[in-house]
Amino acid sequence: MRNLFASILPFMLLLWSCSPPETEGEPEATASGRDTATASSAPLVEPKDTTLQEVQHLELRALGNTVEEIRYSKDTLEAKAGALIKLTFINQGIDMPMVHNVVITAPGKYKQVALAGANVGASGNYVPDSKAVIAASPMALPGQTVEIEFTAPLKPGLYDFVCTYPGYWKRMNGVMIVK
Repeated sequence: MRNLFASILPFMLLLWSCSPPETEGEPEATASGRDTATASSAPLVEPKDTTLQEVQHLELRALGNTVEEIRYSKDTLEAKAGALIKLTFINQGIDMPMVHNVVITAPGKYKQVALAGANVGASGNYVPDSKAVIAASPMALPGQTVEIEFTAPLKPGLYDFVCTYPGYWKRMNGVMIVK
């Protein structure tokens, strides 16, 4: 037994001498072997923000360079009820008369909103102050891209979208399906 202890002792001393020395400013080890943390040495962990909601991205384009050609790239958009919507609206027109917007309206109200928008005029982006308007983009000049964010209606149904520039509503309208 004495020979065994004598042969193990040098290895134990070697291992002990290999342990790193304590340096000034480092936390001391506790009896459990864990480092004691201080407020300044603790990692910064921010709680997850559960109020953020997922953003649903939609894209719509205005096409055409004459009144006969104008149209939206889609006649249907789909949205989740109550979702935060980020709508990118791209006016692909080239000539100056091709100014467009997109206005989301209550069901069946797109014509009424468009006609009222014509009375508002350019200074109001052709968008009336109406409860029938859910969201509206500013006017997009030819080649311009605009973005709007809004919350989709909570009630599922068929809502409308329309360009309210005078006379364009007849060719530029569609349905937003809220599920």
